[in-house]
Amino acid sequence: MLVPLIKNKIPFIDVRAPNEFLVGAVPTSINLPILSNDERIEVGKIYKENGNLAAMEKGYSLVSGKIKNKRISNWVQFVENNPTAQVYCARGGQRSKIAQSWLKEIGVDIDIVEGGFKALRNTCLDILDSASRDNKEWIIIAGKTGSGKTKMIQQINNSIDLEGLANHRGSAFGSFETPQPTPINFENNLAYQYLSISASKIFFEDESKTIGRVVIPEKFFDKMTSSKLVLIEEPIENRIQNIYDEYVKKGIKNNDQTELSKTLLRKLEKISKRLGGTNFKIVDNLIRSAFENNDKEIHFEWIKQLLVNYYDKMYSYQLNQKKDRCIKSGDWAEVKQYILSSA
Repeated sequence: MLVPLIKNKIPFIDVRAPNEFLVGAVPTSINLPILSNDERIEVGKIYKENGNLAAMEKGYSLVSGKIKNKRISNWVQFVENNPTAQVYCARGGQRSKIAQSWLKEIGVDIDIVEGGFKALRNTCLDILDSASRDNKEWIIIAGKTGSGKTKMIQQINNSIDLEGLANHRGSAFGSFETPQPTPINFENNLAYQYLSISASKIFFEDESKTIGRVVIPEKFFDKMTSSKLVLIEEPIENRIQNIYDEYVKKGIKNNDQTELSKTLLRKLEKISKRLGGTNFKIVDNLIRSAFENNDKEIHFEWIKQLLVNYYDKMYSYQLNQKKDRCIKSGDWAEVKQYILSSA
């Protein structure tokens, strides 16, 4: 019943407290709470001690006068800008019904999401579960680190950028300054995006089950690991350039060089054991030297060392397990042309 609301990207007013919203919401919602965090705690305490009626009376006393008028005004403004909007709370209970009644008193009609956020959340999980069993053809875009997989994903209409949803580039060096979404938000956004694609083929980048700290749902990931794949085979020089552009050039543009150097060295430290003591020292020294001398060629050298001694070895092993699923290989341009002609 709620699938059409998700498919049509209906806007929602989430009247839960901000702390509830931060844990997880749906991507088309805005948090305009009926109770603040502190107010919710206070009402909850009364509920435990004296029951529902006393809690409701406390809530009405806390949200009255100018406070009540301001919150109603925020809802009205959102509804005026989003006439199809609906309202939800945790389970479609008292908070959303009170919000609905207050709006109705001033002539604004709004529907409640039956079952509230819990029902929307379960619907998103059902979408992801059924996605693993539907008849859409999934194609995985594979390739060694720096091959331009994400760039290709972003240029294909019927694709889902999992790293974009996870706000992480999927490697030890892949985190951003901004935080990753909560697991609930990652899954909800994935469900929304999946439902929005009507094409019979969907393209994904080859990923590990975890992207940073978020996890691709098990059944969803299982389908990815059994789907056909196309393989980008780019020369190492191109891959080095791509990594330099993404991690160093763009990083320098957005950060102080000293801070970027510290960040890269800190991330390098995390893989030091897997890299090996000697290789770690070589790369560590090269990163320091590259930034101290502002030398592009030294940057290229440390990137090459990481690719040859760490990423390529790891990916070659993984790719060997997947080669029977490969339906096309070639350089970046060849693979893109193949995808566009078959999409």
